Amino acid sequence: KRQSNNKQGLSIFTTINDKEKKIFDRVIAFNQSHGQTAHYCDQIATANIIVCDAHNMPDTSQLNSPILVVITDDKTLGDIQIAPPLLITRVMKAMENATKLAESNTQKNSGSSLNNEETAPVAKTEIQATPEETQTKQYHALVIDDSASIRKQLELELRDAGISTDFAESGEQALEKIKETQFDLVFLDIIMPGMDGYETCKAMRATIEYKKTPIIMLSGKSSPLDEVEGVIAGATCYLIKPVKSDMLQQTLNRVTKWIDNFSETQKSKPTEATV
Repeated sequence: KRQSNNKQGLSIFTTINDKEKKIFDRVIAFNQSHGQTAHYCDQIATANIIVCDAHNMPDTSQLNSPILVVITDDKTLGDIQIAPPLLITRVMKAMENATKLAESNTQKNSGSSLNNEETAPVAKTEIQATPEETQTKQYHALVIDDSASIRKQLELELRDAGISTDFAESGEQALEKIKETQFDLVFLDIIMPGMDGYETCKAMRATIEYKKTPIIMLSGKSSPLDEVEGVIAGATCYLIKPVKSDMLQQTLNRVTKWIDNFSETQKSKPTEATV
């Protein structure tokens, strides 16, 4: 049974209440949309990961070394702790760590029948496959949003797309960051404390370095007037929050192609010294 579960992905068993489980549901659904195959199971005996709280901890002594994630402030309980109140960013980080530990456990359990010569070529192939991709798809993005969960979501989405990220929680902070770093693209929330997204966008467009940089505005609103105001402020395009993965990927494909074409055009232009 354990081997069958491993082929289907990691199994997660929970003893938490419905309110807590809704947060885990969101995180697991998000991870599944990004290719992870961890899923809930009905039997604790087949679980790779067990999620519980400090008042309802199961006896795992007779189980096959599952990773125990406990909602508690007590650092001595379980393998991984999530301090209440449950925040989606805390749950995402805890499940990321739990998944790594559980995968390590399953590899150790199955590794007894494999030798180093069998596993080494796989690792080498993966390492050799990545340099060319990272050379052609290495972009750096600035995410400007006062929501920690949105920043985390975009960090994960962009990382999967080969894009590194930096963050600002306000327009004022963003304007300071662009003085130090040239970003390839910018994700900009509209509603923020202090300067809103429209003001921030106008201020960025007023600088020579960011006149052409793609700026993707983020908003929970879907009114056409908001989109028009964003365009007037200088936004490249507009995404509705919560950002859907497929829409983000489509936007990234368009934007990165434009960046590449623009870069090639700039390179082909003669400099003042050669005119």
